[in-house]
Amino acid sequence: MRAPSRIFVLAVELFALKTGISFALDASWFPLVVESDSLMAVNMVNSVEDYLAPEGGLVEGVRCLIASHVPVTVSHVSRHANKAAHRIARFSLRDQSLSCRLDGGPLWLMDAVYDDRPESNGFG
Repeated sequence: MRAPSRIFVLAVELFALKTGISFALDASWFPLVVESDSLMAVNMVNSVEDYLAPEGGLVEGVRCLIASHVPVTVSHVSRHANKAAHRIARFSLRDQSLSCRLDGGPLWLMDAVYDDRPESNGFG
């Protein structure tokens, strides 16, 4: 499925950051290190600049979550180092059910998480 525009894709990336950070903070997962392969979204969230574009409200929402809980870090990672997120996104396009796992994940996902480790992809 192709997104209609870059703005829509950026809004989805920011919404995913906001939702994921909110979930992790509600679960009291500290310290929280959030990685995204969307350099634009990471730069917008980490900047002090105000954004008047349509996605500006999402940027402010993420910033408020981060500011209210310490320590939270949002950083950029290469798409090549983000195989697990890519596999989850592909899976969610096929599977329309709502699910949440707090224990070990399915084998296909655990393999992707293992492959994403810095030691396994030459970044560590």
